[in-house]
Amino acid sequence: MVYVNGLRAGAVWCPPYEVEISDLLRPGENTLRIVVGNLAVNAMAGHLEDRSKLLERYGERFQSQDMDQIRPEPSGLVGPIHLVTR
Repeated sequence: MVYVNGLRAGAVWCPPYEVEISDLLRPGENTLRIVVGNLAVNAMAGHLEDRSKLLERYGERFQSQDMDQIRPEPSGLVGPIHLVTR
């Protein structure tokens, strides 16, 4: 989510990863806030090795598949951010 001066400007989740903010800008100083989210599987990757407490509490409800293959992927603001004027 992108906010300009406390107002929601929009959200991006696919290329070209741009939000038009010109209507929210005002003369003088402006505040830009970017809130980044992530997928739960990416946030949990690497933290799923010890399932003993889960099994103790809930039992084995399913067989885990390929848990050793889960790796966190780069996410968030991983590159330079540009404010483009047109």
